[in-house]
Amino acid sequence: MIIRFMTEISYNMQQVLAAKASFEQANPDVQIEVEQVNDNFEMMQAFHSDEAPDIIETGGFPVGNPDGLFIDLAPYVAETNGLEEDLYPGLMRVARFGGTLPGLPIEISPPLVLYNKEKFDQAGFAYPDESWTWEDMVELAKRLTIRDAQGVASQFGFGLGVDIEWFEPFVMRNGGDYISPDGLTARGFVDSAATIEAFRMVIEAFREHRIIRKPDEPCLTNVWYEESAMLFAFNWVAHHWLRERPEAQIGVVGLPNMPGQTNVNMIYMGGAGVTSKSQNPRIAWAFLRHYLLDCHSWMPPAIQSQAEQRGLTSHPLWSRYLEEIDHVQISGFFKNRKWNASRQLINEDIRKMILEGADVAQTLKSWTRYT
Repeated sequence: MIIRFMTEISYNMQQVLAAKASFEQANPDVQIEVEQVNDNFEMMQAFHSDEAPDIIETGGFPVGNPDGLFIDLAPYVAETNGLEEDLYPGLMRVARFGGTLPGLPIEISPPLVLYNKEKFDQAGFAYPDESWTWEDMVELAKRLTIRDAQGVASQFGFGLGVDIEWFEPFVMRNGGDYISPDGLTARGFVDSAATIEAFRMVIEAFREHRIIRKPDEPCLTNVWYEESAMLFAFNWVAHHWLRERPEAQIGVVGLPNMPGQTNVNMIYMGGAGVTSKSQNPRIAWAFLRHYLLDCHSWMPPAIQSQAEQRGLTSHPLWSRYLEEIDHVQISGFFKNRKWNASRQLINEDIRKMILEGADVAQTLKSWTRYT
């Protein structure tokens, strides 16, 4: 029997092939054929072909299964002893939006704040803790921003990219949202008072407080991890940082508390699921389960028991990222495809707010057309 596994992710191929080898050894009558595609277009072409894959792995979790590519894995999870309880509830809260479970999560990370302990120690400042507020962050970042006589920075207090998705956690934590709970409209949400307030605070951090590097602003350091004393970061940023500088002293803390006092966050995750065209869904599920749950294929894993086995729950950095999963909510880009497709246009508007002073409230109101 042949089970076709298709992925659009190249950098995890070693783990895929290791899982294939161990599964085939335990199941000699099953052959796993692995195929890599370049993008979603090639993946959809393969799905609609006469030789559709049994399993698809994608960098963006197929929330709600909008294209009908996947079967519902909920019954398979339910019949697997202990799995329902082992999966992180926060992940399932997002993955099951729309009523089905089209895949198991991979590439999991909510954002937190990484900070350079050496920079804090040199300045004589205490490390931030979980009680800190947005105002605390701004004041601390002002003191950590270093500019020369011409005003060119060699160090910014805080690092944050210009991206509508990366601003969303601050909106959520202020009690706002981009999209309605049912995913149908942005009206009354992206233009709400809570969303506008949070957005203004973030824009002011760029434009007025000058604690975050503006688009195209020069910086005297050319080493990315030296650019900011504190950095809005997903867990893979810490991996890159430690790979490039193993001796780095990195601390981690939750995002600053906003005036809305809502302890929530967004999450990025991909997914892997059994396709609706698979002729052998149970065998496909068996390999998927082996690849994601039995093998240590992704970091962090989607199940709590594996995180404990790997020592992640006691690690000074990774344990905090795992804790944050309890607080994640579904993002606008998962809930509405038109909103997601408008990301580049929206980001251009954000640049105008930062660089040209475009009105925040009016701009956010204009975004209601993107749903």
